[in-house]
Amino acid sequence: PAAPTASTWTHKSNTLRCLYRSKINLHFLSYIQVVIRRLPPCLTKEQLEEQLHPLPAHDYFEFCTADPSLYPHLYSRAYINFRNPEDILLFRDRFDGYVFIDNKGLEYPAVVEFAPFQKISKKKLKKKDAKAGSIEDDPEYRKFLESYCADEEKICANPEILLGEIEAKTRELIVRSTLKSPMPVWSFQVDMEY
Repeated sequence: PAAPTASTWTHKSNTLRCLYRSKINLHFLSYIQVVIRRLPPCLTKEQLEEQLHPLPAHDYFEFCTADPSLYPHLYSRAYINFRNPEDILLFRDRFDGYVFIDNKGLEYPAVVEFAPFQKISKKKLKKKDAKAGSIEDDPEYRKFLESYCADEEKICANPEILLGEIEAKTRELIVRSTLKSPMPVWSFQVDMEY
């Protein structure tokens, strides 16, 4: 066989480059969700949609407001899932570095990137709590309400009646404290026996 010439190697390397590029493009075609980061913290979803108008065909749009616990890095962000992968490049060219201005006049240059998680997040339906709204049926709660209402009635009662109840309780405590307990008598009897 004839030895390969320089033109043969060049042709093969160009073919490999084209094949490699097409694989990269196919790989990036699977990414169709983008995230717009570093949006103003006070921006609303409606304001963002107004500034992004006209937005290419998409089937998912989620706006996340700024989290105050991340101060000083307060930024909003938005996730968009495009139907057509070619729209991503047009969108990136248009809005990557686009300067959004908030109501205070501060400038926020946006960053458009592929979303790290390409799946569309599902809205989790919260299960209804079986005990929600059933506290009125709870027997312990009913007992508490009865005792609470009784306490309220005592507070609202005539001050003379309350004073009488207090005096009766103090007399009862005095009588209890003046009664001798059987312990000293028993200890006295033990001492006498020895």
